[in-house]
Amino acid sequence: TELLLSQSCIWWPMVREGRTLVSCGIKAMKTSGNDLIWLQKREMLLKPHSRVQVFEGAEDNLPDRDALRAALAIRQLAEGLTADDLLLVLISGGGSALLPAPIPPVTLEEKQTLTKLLAARGATIQELNTIRKTLSQLKGGGLAQAAYPAQVVSLILSDVVGDPVEVIASGPTVASSHSVQDCLHILNRYGLRAALPRSVKTVLSRADSDPHGPHTCGHVLNVIIGSNVLALAEAQRQAEALGYQAVVLSAAMQGRGAPAAHRDDRYQCHGHPPLVSEASVMA
Repeated sequence: TELLLSQSCIWWPMVREGRTLVSCGIKAMKTSGNDLIWLQKREMLLKPHSRVQVFEGAEDNLPDRDALRAALAIRQLAEGLTADDLLLVLISGGGSALLPAPIPPVTLEEKQTLTKLLAARGATIQELNTIRKTLSQLKGGGLAQAAYPAQVVSLILSDVVGDPVEVIASGPTVASSHSVQDCLHILNRYGLRAALPRSVKTVLSRADSDPHGPHTCGHVLNVIIGSNVLALAEAQRQAEALGYQAVVLSAAMQGRGAPAAHRDDRYQCHGHPPLVSEASVMA
């Protein structure tokens, strides 16, 4: 980012003239400048008078006031772009907590409470993100909509099996395919519809007549640059280069994978021959 923003002239085939701005919604380990120096990672420190602005927030992966302030700053930046500008967005898992911007009159605390109640009752990440997107200014394509007519390139590190871009970080640059009825179905399933705050009911009623988020994101390019599939493919390539017979059992395992990783009888039961001794099993 520092190198990109330091260039006086940046060539990009999608952009004629204008600014290139970088917006990040990525989760990183909390590390101080002294820690980076001790780790001999001085190049990761911002240079004096840097044009890069860093916001810290979402401690313990929970949205908070600091993350809200960052989200609103990113929205303001995006809304100021023109058709000659490029918005480069960096996204990873944890982006949902890092970019909380509830649609008024919903407050951050109300959205947090609803999310916690859903999670406590067993809602899936897909269901949680469906609710988050409907109540958010930036999720479900909201960031892309705010940046229009600027062109948007989103580089995504996936933490979701199957790499559905609309689910990762609740898809700030991906138009939402969910409706208010989907949200109501989820809330009914977990017995929360009757207990909704009035503000949430207000936003849902508005969204029913005026769907939130862009209908299309033709000005956006979403690219998966890191995922379980990509990591497994590279691990297999490296293992084979060392002379191993490398086998990728699955790229879709969830939960604890140790039992499957340490037993080759599951591999054999799928019709494969027994593994040779110099074998590497990956999942």
